[in-house]
Amino acid sequence: MSRPARDPIPAASPTPTPKGVGRGFAWLLERSDVRLGPVAQFAAATGVVLVGTIVAVLLYQLVDLTRLAIFFLGSVIVCALLFGRRPGVFAAFLAFAAYNFSLVEPRFTFRLVGAEDLLTLAAFLIVALSIGGLAGRVRDSERQARMRADETDALLEASRAFGDAVDVDAVALDLQSRLSAIVGGDAVVADAPPPAGWRSRALSRDPSALVAAWRPGAAAGADAARQDRLCALMIDLASAAVNRIHLVDVRTGLEAEARAGRLRDAILSSISHDLRTPLATVLASASSLQEYGDRFDLKTRDDLAGVIVHEADRLNRYVERLLDLSRIQAGQVAPRLEPTSLSEVVDAAVRRLPARAETAVHADALDAAPPVLADGKLLEQAVFNLLDNALNHGGDGVRVEVRTRREGDAVILLIEDDGPGVEDDELADLGRKFHRGRRRPPGATGAGIGLAVVKGFVEAMGGALDFARGQDGRRGLRAGVTLRAAEAA
Repeated sequence: MSRPARDPIPAASPTPTPKGVGRGFAWLLERSDVRLGPVAQFAAATGVVLVGTIVAVLLYQLVDLTRLAIFFLGSVIVCALLFGRRPGVFAAFLAFAAYNFSLVEPRFTFRLVGAEDLLTLAAFLIVALSIGGLAGRVRDSERQARMRADETDALLEASRAFGDAVDVDAVALDLQSRLSAIVGGDAVVADAPPPAGWRSRALSRDPSALVAAWRPGAAAGADAARQDRLCALMIDLASAAVNRIHLVDVRTGLEAEARAGRLRDAILSSISHDLRTPLATVLASASSLQEYGDRFDLKTRDDLAGVIVHEADRLNRYVERLLDLSRIQAGQVAPRLEPTSLSEVVDAAVRRLPARAETAVHADALDAAPPVLADGKLLEQAVFNLLDNALNHGGDGVRVEVRTRREGDAVILLIEDDGPGVEDDELADLGRKFHRGRRRPPGATGAGIGLAVVKGFVEAMGGALDFARGQDGRRGLRAGVTLRAAEAA
């Protein structure tokens, strides 16, 4: 993989210093930093001393001044501040020789005529060496401090970027770009062996792990060791990010497996109860009819046959809901959206309910409701599940009201019962798979699948399902199915 190199790592902002001379000196050091090779530094130091010598000689000739050592010392300070300690010491010796040659009598010779000249030159040399060494050390320390600050900023930025990464390939591309910027040359991060002659380091001990390789640019020089160290630290950060991503993937897989295990347990528990009960009832009734049918009177045989039909219908609805839930989870629900009459859908759903639904369910002016954009079969099944849930959990004598409300481009189908309802903290759990309310009346059946199917069907049609307490805060449960009006499509 390849990626264009980033711009070189920018210099860090200087560390704040006290006001006044300290801050001005730090500013001067930062602005006057000249990066040259060793030979160029010594050549430049020679030029600075030569300029100082020419100025001193001109002043000596024009105004007949003899105390001009400050110009030679100044050139030493300039060299030390610009180029560092070694060029500063070199400039001190050059300034000493230039001062002796150009200003000390006899001029333009290196011969000394007295002890006073010897002492003066010795003091000059000591002062020049001291100033050059100290000023150069300040320059070198300032360079090292700024270099460490640059490295720290680069590592901090990389740590933040790698910490936010969620993909191993993204980490590899980012690391490759940063390594290329550090060395000023080529870099590559791949799972193949590094090219011959390149420096390399694996991101982990795993034999199949990615390998980072880099080749310093032509201008690396003495900075090669520093670059290698910074590259190693950068690779360590990327390695930590890759390991974190792998751990997150493993954790996600374990959590998904745990959730799947809990879902399997819930399904098995539900099946063991909600399938076994109607099956046992059907089996008992059928076997009784088979073995003792001729001994039962007509009413008893009709009652047993009615129990078989009722429990078989209950079993059939449960299996249908399990199949619907599996279709939703598999993403196989593909609704055909078309203008649909809510009145026709509700009538069809009511006809599928037990006989008592005819007196328990009250529809309010559904004929005036505008058509909605929905799949008629899916919407009928969703309404059937909501009505069946209200009748099943509302208890004897429950009243279920069905009405609509228009809100902008949407139509809301409201199904409200006056049963015991649910606790406020349970409203958010309605529609979750295998959730059963805590206020279930005696004899209520169901495995907590019906409302989950409703939610899946409604959302597949681009609608929304919500639950609330009864109107005006009264007891009971109100379900709202929000769908888009067909005329607004």
